[in-house]
Amino acid sequence: MFLDSFYSVQNERIVVTEVQASHFAKEVAGDFNPIHDPGARRFCVPGDLLFAIVLTRFGLHEQMTFRFRNLLSAEVPLGFKENR
Repeated sequence: MFLDSFYSVQNERIVVTEVQASHFAKEVAGDFNPIHDPGARRFCVPGDLLFAIVLTRFGLHEQMTFRFRNLLSAEVPLGFKENR
């Protein structure tokens, strides 16, 4: 799928590298904020990439709630769970 090159799955968790996140930010989202540059002191994975991954995994629904509570560094294993 389109997003497959922007993350990997390891032990059933989503992992995004700095290079993957930076490429998505610049080439797909047009976001040139320096916090998305590999090696940046305060590097963070773009929220648009996280949102796109959620939509890819769970689909679009009439009612959805998202809570992005903090900046996400690269290589942090993420577990997505669906609350019903």
